[in-house]
Amino acid sequence: MKKGIWSLYVEGDWHGAEYEYEITVNGEKHIVNDPYTKALLPNSSKGVVVNSTALDHLDNSGKKPIIKNLQDSIIYELHVRDATVSNDSGVVQKGKFLGLTESGTVTSTGYSTGLSYLEELGVTHIQLLPINDFARVDELNPGQDYNWGYDPLYYQVPEGSYSCYPEDPLSRIDECKKMIEALHQEGLGVIIDVVYNHVYIWEESSFEKIVPGYYFRYFEDGSMSNGTGVGNDIATERKMVRKFILDTIDYWLKEFNVDGFRFDLMGIIDIDTLTEIQLRCNQESRPIMLLGEGWDLNTALPTERRATSFQSHQLPGIRFFNDFFRDTLKGNNFDVHDVGYVNGKGRFIERLPQLVSGSANEEFGQIFVGEVTQTVNYVECHDNHTLWDKLTLSNSHESIEDRKKNASISDRDYTIKSRGAFPTCRSGVVSYETGGREQLYIG
Repeated sequence: MKKGIWSLYVEGDWHGAEYEYEITVNGEKHIVNDPYTKALLPNSSKGVVVNSTALDHLDNSGKKPIIKNLQDSIIYELHVRDATVSNDSGVVQKGKFLGLTESGTVTSTGYSTGLSYLEELGVTHIQLLPINDFARVDELNPGQDYNWGYDPLYYQVPEGSYSCYPEDPLSRIDECKKMIEALHQEGLGVIIDVVYNHVYIWEESSFEKIVPGYYFRYFEDGSMSNGTGVGNDIATERKMVRKFILDTIDYWLKEFNVDGFRFDLMGIIDIDTLTEIQLRCNQESRPIMLLGEGWDLNTALPTERRATSFQSHQLPGIRFFNDFFRDTLKGNNFDVHDVGYVNGKGRFIERLPQLVSGSANEEFGQIFVGEVTQTVNYVECHDNHTLWDKLTLSNSHESIEDRKKNASISDRDYTIKSRGAFPTCRSGVVSYETGGREQLYIG
């Protein structure tokens, strides 16, 4: 052991071997999985040794996403399963990583689906809801359960339910890489949604079993910090927690060649950790998108250390979801009857100068971010109602045609796919949706 880091060298070729750790804590022995494991047996039962040189690697010789200024990005948010799982998707490997590698797929009526649909949208990036190993889906029977992926278990392992061969712990790695490569070949950047703010059940996590009380955040009275609302906050400010996150970022950049990270509940993470992440990402030859939810939540971390939108001036180059923009356009997110600019006959028009100038101008009132390039302008994402569903609830007294007109705030036509309804609307900021996941607009 050196400086608190344990290492063990074992002679021989152990690629593909199953392993666990036997640890002794406070005189009691426990069997735990390695939180750094790169592969797992189905349903996270055991870790698997991986020699990365023996795996398939991304072909970087083909078409790559190129975007000079990240603020010009157009991001489409996507759930891997939902993107192709429809019976009418025309995709063979429905709901899988490889389903998003199939080209030329169409519905029975001839509409593009899957990879071809994404390529036609004119977006610059695909933002994938969490694709690392998560709980509450039986990887051997994935059709029985459903999950967005915000119940993280192991952060450096692709999710098994998205693999065609979940019983093969190495296949899911190769399949995930092939999906990313296929998106790159279409000129699309790949952003992955990462959940470094909480774990699924903290008492059962390898973190807690290996070093009790270290990886999670507590108030001074000893009570568990729960700003995430799911029972625990990861203590990102602690040295070895920060190291784990940085190591994980490094792994996804090097091994999977991703182009960005979307941080779930980023306001739970400390500023220093985000700064270190940005420094690491700046080492890449391509621009890496870093964005997240900068909400100020009730966590035990002091307010001035939180990576919130209020602290955006300390995090230049990191972008924040602009809920002021969202609520101005369609009304309060938590009041289905509240209206905004598009559904309230121009309500909040006085806010538009601030919004269209980047939400960073003192002259126009409330400032949301320190720099105009830090605002993520959006009207919907995977949480809460889509724009069309919001219009249906807030303007139920109006006809479908009138609701379409309410959303007509520019001359460009888009189609919103929203839980069975397929209305046409016009909007320069409205987002698409597919399979329950939506697109975001930046800049």
